[in-house]
Amino acid sequence: MISNTVLKAKEYVSKLISPLKEKWYEFHNLDHTLSVYKRASYLAIQEWLDEEMQEIVQLAALFHDTWFVKQYDNNESIWAEIAEKWLKEQNYPEDKIDIIKQTILATIPDDKEPESILQKIIKDADLDNLWNKSFTRCNLKLKQELESIKWLDISVNERLKNTYNFISWLKFHTQTQIKERQKTFEENKKILKNKI
Repeated sequence: MISNTVLKAKEYVSKLISPLKEKWYEFHNLDHTLSVYKRASYLAIQEWLDEEMQEIVQLAALFHDTWFVKQYDNNESIWAEIAEKWLKEQNYPEDKIDIIKQTILATIPDDKEPESILQKIIKDADLDNLWNKSFTRCNLKLKQELESIKWLDISVNERLKNTYNFISWLKFHTQTQIKERQKTFEENKKILKNKI
């Protein structure tokens, strides 16, 4: 069951992020946010989270990329401002807001181990496109986005190398993701390596 708060957040975030696609955000747009939300919701159920924790991870998934509405780089603190402001307007409990903020923080791409099951779920959900069948298309969209927004000229081979270097140290964190995505992940790594 989806809570009223999540439904309202989905509507709010959709309106907030929708214009990004018109600003050359080929990858970090509403489609990506809703994809992360959908996968996080699914993983939360599969990992046996109760309804309260499901709501927290769903809210974190919806707000995890809202920082792109203000700036592209050095934006880690912005999501906190947007999520916290909106959640406080909804009279959402402070302790849960803090958990949501810590959960979103896990989406910053680094090799830091997620500490909670909520962080594991959102990290797996945010990077789900790397392991599924739309991997190549998503990689191309990210390349186009970087070229358009940062005025870069990235060769296909350079992008493939960067992606391979990025995913070579990544791993899954939830049992569901390991079970459902590991095989495709290994296949995608081989495909990438062969293309370089």
